Amino acid sequence: MKNFSIMKKTYILGAAFVLGTLSLCTSCENYFDEKYMDNGDPQIAVVKTIDYTLTSDDYKTIADNKTNKKYAADQDSINETTIYSTSLAAVGEKRYFNDMASADMYVPAFIYNKYPQFDPGSMCNITYLTYEGQPAYLDLYNQTIQYEMKSKDYKAIYGDETNYLTPANEYMVTDFLPMVEDDYLCGAKYNFAEEVGGPVTTKEVLYIYKNGFLWEVYTSSEVDVHILPASVNGQAEKWLTNTYPYAVADQVVVLMNYDKTSKLYVATEYTFDGEAWNATTGIVEETMSFMLGSGWMANLSTYYKQAVAGEGNLGKIQLFHYDLEDGISYIWRFDNLYGMRGSAYSGGPHYGEGWFVTPKIKLKNATAPALSFDHALNYGPTDETREQQITVWVSTDFTDDVHSATWTQLPWNEWNGTTGVPDANSWTYYNSGRMDLSAWNNQTIYIGFCYKTEAGQTCPTWEVKNILVNEPEEEESEN
Repeated sequence: MKNFSIMKKTYILGAAFVLGTLSLCTSCENYFDEKYMDNGDPQIAVVKTIDYTLTSDDYKTIADNKTNKKYAADQDSINETTIYSTSLAAVGEKRYFNDMASADMYVPAFIYNKYPQFDPGSMCNITYLTYEGQPAYLDLYNQTIQYEMKSKDYKAIYGDETNYLTPANEYMVTDFLPMVEDDYLCGAKYNFAEEVGGPVTTKEVLYIYKNGFLWEVYTSSEVDVHILPASVNGQAEKWLTNTYPYAVADQVVVLMNYDKTSKLYVATEYTFDGEAWNATTGIVEETMSFMLGSGWMANLSTYYKQAVAGEGNLGKIQLFHYDLEDGISYIWRFDNLYGMRGSAYSGGPHYGEGWFVTPKIKLKNATAPALSFDHALNYGPTDETREQQITVWVSTDFTDDVHSATWTQLPWNEWNGTTGVPDANSWTYYNSGRMDLSAWNNQTIYIGFCYKTEAGQTCPTWEVKNILVNEPEEEESEN
């Protein structure tokens, strides 16, 4: 599995693109802060934030791109290999990226061709599929050998032509298993009958080697592990449904099949989603931000960036409203000039609850991620009530309804001598400061901005823009 560092690795593509040139960017222009702080119209004609999901055909386009193919060929020449070209071709065939042909390497050329009209300061959030690999704990199971009992083994037990075991002598199977290293597994395959003379079936049992001389039946307290009966190969999901009729959401089971070519078992993880069992393929959906400066750059330290104001739309932000008093039909709305605007005032104060929620934000390989944004508050109370009326929250299980999710509130913090909360009666924008998200490292989160007023309270107007989730900028020093 790839281990990205905090350092931004960038692949630059511009009008004068130099193939194979890699540069390190320790800070990227925070263009939206400067561009919109005066609440004026955009000064640059075509500066956009685009959310785009690659289609199946896009992967073929990326793999066939002449710039990408030359870059892969150059890397093969430098490293005296063919793996870069082979891996790039696999992207077009399999419709997902891989470790040797990653999105940050080859998406910039795609964006350059797709959006040639964009000006510096633009950003593309590209959602794509990539092979992340199987869970590491499966390595133990994927090293499992098989021992199939032979006629001579049964004869050593019975001294005659009987070729099966029964409950009375099943324990003797361990006498025939090979010696291996401690904690290695073996699948013992043998004929079995519940009683002498009864019907014979094939049985496979998993054993683990312990203390340099002892085989014992393998059990795990972490996950159920089964050798899938040969009779149901190709029908794993159906077998799981029958075996686990009362499965609960997120339940995990590992199934093992013997591969005659490798002479090892192949383990597959299955997870129940509440309705069906799904195999873990190792292919996951990710979103990466690409920024346009002198060329398109993959910024691995920016997880989410949405100016809102001046963008012409609110991106993938979702709005939710609850318990609105008669007289208002919404609290949050998008304003191209000022960003997200929340208020329960309409001809007078009203009560209600309104949320806007970001799209999912993956903090993959994060170390010190934080949220920051600019916001202003007017027509509001001057005491701590305003900190109760405007709040920010994080959820890992949000789907399509705020009230059905679990949320953790982010505390307001001090920043440059202020609390990070705007004055109650001014359109002056304050920065929130870096609101720590490190508790959610390597998780997928949603951030919710909640405006809530009760009967009799003053109804402020809250404006939010320049939303950013990233790692702190690093200072580079030359040795």
